[in-house]
Amino acid sequence: MNTAGGGLPGGLINMAAFLPASSVNGPGRRAVVWVQGCHRRCPGCFNPEMLALTENQLVTVAELAGRILAAGGIEGVTFSGGEPFRQAAALAELAAIMVKHGLTVIVFTGYEYEELTQADNPDWNKLLQVTDLLVSGPYLEHRPSCSYLRGSANQELVFLSPRLRDHPDINKQAGQAREFIIDAAGNIIITGLG
Repeated sequence: MNTAGGGLPGGLINMAAFLPASSVNGPGRRAVVWVQGCHRRCPGCFNPEMLALTENQLVTVAELAGRILAAGGIEGVTFSGGEPFRQAAALAELAAIMVKHGLTVIVFTGYEYEELTQADNPDWNKLLQVTDLLVSGPYLEHRPSCSYLRGSANQELVFLSPRLRDHPDINKQAGQAREFIIDAAGNIIITGLG
């Protein structure tokens, strides 16, 4: 199966990693889905192992929705990567399920908001419609940032719904943070910014 392109057949998501709960990938406690594949190749990318346009872990939208909802005690889900808009159709479907269950949706993307809205891509539009907060813009290694959720100073927080605008974590402008997690298999997971 060719997974180098953006869309996968049958609502499949090419996932690089999944974390059922994190406190540094958006406001509140959130599940995090990192997708596999990005063509942008920003120098200094935080997740270079997720850039290859190859098959990693193929999961159905229903399976991943079940894993996220089973996590319990979370406020939302964050999509990162890789480039989430390469898999916009399936992620829009997943995000819609999350919204129906009262969870918020954050998407980190290397695209600028204007690029996404001006492209007239129906799948991108669907994902934007179910996204509460978009962290947009390419990572620019020469423009470091210490701002909340931004890896570089050019990146923007674009609120696409009011649901996260007044979240205490956003309003306190906490800066950047990292998390060190040891999973059930004993692997150390380092996530966040900073």
